[in-house]
Amino acid sequence: MAVTRYCSLFLAGLLVIGGAGATAQTQETLAAEKNRLARMEQSQENRAVEMEDIENEILSYDYKLKRAEESLEKARQHYDESRSELEQAQSAHQQKGNSDTERALHKAKHGFKMAERGVDSRTRRVEFIRENYKELQAELDEAKSAIARGESRIADQERKIEKVVNTMLAKADAAKRAASVEKAAAPVSKPEVPAPSVAEVEPESQPQPKAAEPAREIDPELLEYVKGEKERLEKLLSDGEEGKHTFRTLDLEPTRGESIPFEFLGHNQYRLVAPVEAGRQTYEINTWKFRRTIPADDDGVRYVFIFDGRRLSRPRLVMYPEYVLDHLKD
Repeated sequence: MAVTRYCSLFLAGLLVIGGAGATAQTQETLAAEKNRLARMEQSQENRAVEMEDIENEILSYDYKLKRAEESLEKARQHYDESRSELEQAQSAHQQKGNSDTERALHKAKHGFKMAERGVDSRTRRVEFIRENYKELQAELDEAKSAIARGESRIADQERKIEKVVNTMLAKADAAKRAASVEKAAAPVSKPEVPAPSVAEVEPESQPQPKAAEPAREIDPELLEYVKGEKERLEKLLSDGEEGKHTFRTLDLEPTRGESIPFEFLGHNQYRLVAPVEAGRQTYEINTWKFRRTIPADDDGVRYVFIFDGRRLSRPRLVMYPEYVLDHLKD
């Protein structure tokens, strides 16, 4: 994982300076930048899942469009046959004009009318599928663009982290050289001065104010992703119908700890909320496995898990921190 790529450099920097040259502020800066990179990677994983779902929908519409076009072609053939039968019935009725030709003409007119309706309904279905296909293709293009932007953001962040590490190493090297020069210089002996008493040097202790916790950083890509998934779920469940349970039991098997059951929402959507551990994690849900990156700042944080089981061949797992929902209310 890219987050750990710079750990060896970071540790090397600490060894060079012996733990004395790197300030706490610099180390905090590096930790914050690495955590920001982890959040970018997390958002990139979410985008990849989203793009995969769109691609699956497009494959589904490819099949639907093919079947609809085949059905329309058959309807057009039936329309041509019905029109020919109508013309023949009209000609026969004009020539003979009896009750038999009248019944045949009535039947031919009804058949032609039904054939017209068949062509119209199938034409509308083909147009509807093509329009949805066009919208899905636009969504796929946007998802690909978002992933490309994410890759660029990750590359920039990796360079930023590398720059921070190089700065730390440069400061450590400068401190080491300064220490060597100071050690090589001949010290000037000074007479010993009695150490002052504790009462003379220790000021009266004052209670230190507690530092305020920094505001949690929310990645814009993550916020947009959660908003989209929340809207998708609400739209899917808006009809109020639950549908059948596909699974008798659906449990999340975390890396450590006991399994956690999902709650059935309807339309093959399942939800649970559980704390997560930082790092690269593998979540097992029944027989499916999903790999996700959890930033260090989210260690122990409650995450929302949404399992989308509408397509059992390739189900989706949506994951995001529960605290992000509070930012959607603003």
